[in-house]
This record gives sequence, structure tokens and C-alpha cells, in this order.
Amino acid sequence: MKILIANTLYFPDEPGGAEVSTRLLAEGLVKAGVEVCVVCATGTGVDHVDHVNGVKVYRLRSMNLYWPHQREKHGRVAKLIWHAIDVHNVMMSRKLSSIIAREKPDVISTSNLSCLSIDIWRLAKNAGVPIVHTARDYYLMCPTAIMYSRGKPCMRQCGVCSLYAEPKRAASSRVAVAVGVSRFVLQKHLESGYFSRAARTTVIHNCVEPFDGPAPPPRTRRYTGGPVRLGVLGRVSPEKGLEVLLEQLRADDTLQWTLAVGGAGDADYLRSLKAKYDDPRIEYLGHVKSGEFFGTIDILVVPSIWNEPFGRVTMEAYSHGLPVVAADTGGIPEVVEPRTNLVFQMARPATIIAKLREAVALLEDPGVHEHLREYAGRFDRDAMVAAYLELYESVLGDHAVERAVC
Repeated sequence: MKILIANTLYFPDEPGGAEVSTRLLAEGLVKAGVEVCVVCATGTGVDHVDHVNGVKVYRLRSMNLYWPHQREKHGRVAKLIWHAIDVHNVMMSRKLSSIIAREKPDVISTSNLSCLSIDIWRLAKNAGVPIVHTARDYYLMCPTAIMYSRGKPCMRQCGVCSLYAEPKRAASSRVAVAVGVSRFVLQKHLESGYFSRAARTTVIHNCVEPFDGPAPPPRTRRYTGGPVRLGVLGRVSPEKGLEVLLEQLRADDTLQWTLAVGGAGDADYLRSLKAKYDDPRIEYLGHVKSGEFFGTIDILVVPSIWNEPFGRVTMEAYSHGLPVVAADTGGIPEVVEPRTNLVFQMARPATIIAKLREAVALLEDPGVHEHLREYAGRFDRDAMVAAYLELYESVLGDHAVERAVC
């Protein structure tokens, strides 16, 4: 079996969880004996092919007004033109067509298609190759891919987004199987009319990145009372909800705490945060290595306002034995360890303090760290890869039947 995976970026370009998950899937498939090639976009250099851990990677120079993954501001008109080109990028389409003809994959597995173009679905259909699409964010529904506006998550597509997304919604009818990294993100697409002709829809959760050694590194910190060390990890931006947490911590005078904030963000936004919440208990660390960061905190807090499709950082924290207090937004509640049930209501942000107290009480149980590590083990790479393999094989079986009937 040969699988062609299409995703906007690929290792070493990994700004977020979607890229990490794509790499883990590709390398896991190779480990399982599957031939895999990846096509992705790049903003520099020329088209070229390289090999990364057994995966053949086509890196295609983006052909649009600008490369969107640089921290550079563009005007409204430029953005509109960029998105108009991106929907059916003729020049990228020619490159993709050539790769499909050369590689002759059995299945094309797509994820984020920004900079590549959804036209890959038409090309796959014309080549007689079945398509499995994984919804990892809201790219098909919203230009920003996060469905967040004016400080709130969008409950539905606005008029502008609906107009922007119509060609993508129509093109999604070519997808044979639609996968969501959570029930929430999958349902969001289905309710808006995506994947209308898909023979099957299913959920395959992302996995935790395997440790280099046989077991997670031992915890370097153990809570023994006093101020609890809280941590927030990820991009520092308004939709991540750090201000929600800070407001509640500042309003409460019963919980002893310190807070470590790991992650980079817009410089102006960071300056405004530090000025507004000037408190010696808060430490902004900038970019950190997650494994090292988890070893220095007692509890991870995930206060996302926007509807995170999955929330990878939650599972990463569990793999290090950390309790997680998380918002009830998006797909996050689906992966919160059910026995702890440390989910607070974003509509009632004051509930975060009660959940933090519950988490502190959990730390008194010496077995809690091992229990959480065991729970994270359900989301290992082998389980995710096995689920995709089963899906690809079933798609090929259905496709063979269809061709026989025709």
C-alpha cells in the first residue's frame, strides 16, 4: 500500500499540533511497513524532494502573493486576493497533478490544505484515487482557521466566512471518508454541509509523541504543600484564554499559587499582558521545551476560549503525570481524564478556582501521576496508526467494489 499525505507544512516546520500529528502518522505508517510520501508547501527555495526518517517529502514552493507563515502584516485587499488564489491555485495544482501521476498512490490522505489548494481532491478523483480527509482545524470553514472573532468563538459561520468557504464545501463532496481529530470538530463540519457524499465519517484522536526512551522521564518536581506551581503552555494570544485565568487568580485570595507561562506571542500583546497583570508570581518564559516545562510545574491549565479541535497539550501533560484543569471548549473535554473531571465552564469562569482546588487535592494522592501516565498511554502512536491503517484498507476495499460495479 502506498499513501500520499498532503499537509501545508511538514517537519522541521512544526508551528502547531497539526504538523506534529502529520509527522507522527507518516513515520508510524512507515514503521508499519507502508510506503509513504508527503507533499507540503514551503515559502523559500525551489521545489525539491528529501527524505525524513523513511518518508519521501515533496516540498513545493508556494505560488501566491506571499508566504502566510511569516510574521508580516498584509492589507485586507492582499488577504482577499491571497485566499481567492488559494482556493483553486492553478500553479500548485499542476505540481500536485505531476506528483500524483508519478507516485500513483493507493490512497490520498489530506489534512490542512492551505498553500496547496483543495484542487488536490479533484485531481485525486480524476486519477481514481480515494480520498481520506482529516479535519484538524477550521481551515475549510474560516479564513483564520480558528473561528474566533471579537473575543468569542464563532458558534456558526458568518456571512463572509460562508461565502469564502462555499467552494471548499462543494469540493469536499469528493472526499470518501472524513475524519475528525475530535467529535466536536467533525460535527462542526458536518453540520455546515461538508463531506456530503462521504461513505463514512469517524473520529481518530491525535496521539502523544513517543518518548525517546522506554518510559517517560521521571518527574523532577513533587508537590508537598504551599503555593502550587501552575503552568500554561502554548502560543500566547487572546483566544488561548490566559487573561481568563489571570483574572480569576487575581480575584481569588484563598489559593496560594505561582504561574509559569511557556510560549511565544505577539510582542505588543505580551507587553500589554505584563503591564496589566504586573505580579511577581507570574513568570513569562518564552519558548520552552515542553518536556522540561512539565517537569517544573504541578498542574497544567488549558483555559482556551476558542474551540480547540483537540488540545494536544492536555495529552502531553498527562504523559508526564500532570493533572490538567481545562476549559469546556471544543474537543478538549473529550480527552480530559474522566476520573479527575477537571473541566471548568468558560461561561462561568469563576469555576476555574474550584477546579484548581480539586487538582491540588489530587496531588496528595501519590498514585495520581502514574494513573495519568497510564491514561495518556491510550493515545499512543501505534493505536492512531492502526486506526488509520484499518480506515485506508476499508477505503480501498470499497473503492475496489465500486470499480467492479462500474
